[in-house]
Amino acid sequence: MTSSFPKDYSEPVLALISLGEAAVRAAGWLDYTELGISALHIPDLLKILAQVEEFWPDDALENAPETYAPIHAWRALAQLKTEQAIPVLIDLVIWNEDQDMDWIMEEVPEVLGMIGPSCIPPLRGYLLDPGKQTWASVTLAHGLAEVGKQHPESRLSCVEALQTSLVSYLTNDETINAFLISCLADLKAVEAVDLVERAFQADVVDISVMGDFEDFQIEIGLLEERLTPPPSYRWARDPESAWKADQNALIEANRRQREQEKKEKKKQKQAKKARKGKKHR
Repeated sequence: MTSSFPKDYSEPVLALISLGEAAVRAAGWLDYTELGISALHIPDLLKILAQVEEFWPDDALENAPETYAPIHAWRALAQLKTEQAIPVLIDLVIWNEDQDMDWIMEEVPEVLGMIGPSCIPPLRGYLLDPGKQTWASVTLAHGLAEVGKQHPESRLSCVEALQTSLVSYLTNDETINAFLISCLADLKAVEAVDLVERAFQADVVDISVMGDFEDFQIEIGLLEERLTPPPSYRWARDPESAWKADQNALIEANRRQREQEKKEKKKQKQAKKARKGKKHR
C-alpha cells in the first residue's frame, strides 16, 4: 500500500484491516461482533468506506490484506444494521461507476437489504434523478430488490420505487430499464406487468439482460412457457444456455429439412412409378 494508508483506527477495526482475502472469501460472512465490533465502532467503519481510495489506490499491492478492509467494513455495518451507512454506501456505488469494482456491485445491494426499509427513500431518490449513472442505478436497483426480498413487509414500497423509475423508460438508458425489470421480476411484481409491457413495446429494453416480455411473464408466474420462439439474442449472463438453445434450434431445423427432403424424394418416386404405369398400359 502507499505510505498515506490511514492507521488511526480503534483496535477492533484495525484487526479487520489485517484479516485479508481468506476471511472475505470464506463460505459465510464472519460474525463481526465476535471480533469485538459494536455500535461504538460505526464511525471508524464509515471512515474506511469514506477513505476507500486509500485502501484501493492505483498502486495497491495485489492481495494485500488492507485491500479487503472496505469489504469487511460494509459487512460489519450490514450486521449492525447501520442506517448512517446508507448515504456513504450510495456515494461508494456512485464512485464505482468509473472503477468497476465487482465487490461493490455484488455485495452492496445485499448490505442495503440487511440494513432494511430505511434505504428505500434514498434509493428511490437516486433512481429518479435525471442525471443518474447506468451501473450505479443497476446496483442501487438491486439494493431495492434486496430490501423487498429480505423485508417482505416492504415489498410493495420497493416495487413502487422500481416502477416509478421505469415510468421514465423512454429517457432511461436501455440497460437501466432492463435491470429495473429484472429487479421487478425478482420481486414477482405482477402489478408491474402493464408498465413492463409498454417498455418492451417501445423497444427500449436491453433483452440480453433477462430476455423479452414473455421471459418476464414466465419469471413472475403469468406464463408457464414461451408462446413464441425466443429472441435471437438472450441470456447474455448465461452464455452456455444461449449456446445450447442455438444448437437445439439448429438440430431441429436440420431435422425438419431432412424430413422435407425425404417427403420430396418419396413424391418423386411415386410420380416416377405413375409415369411408368401409364407407359405399360
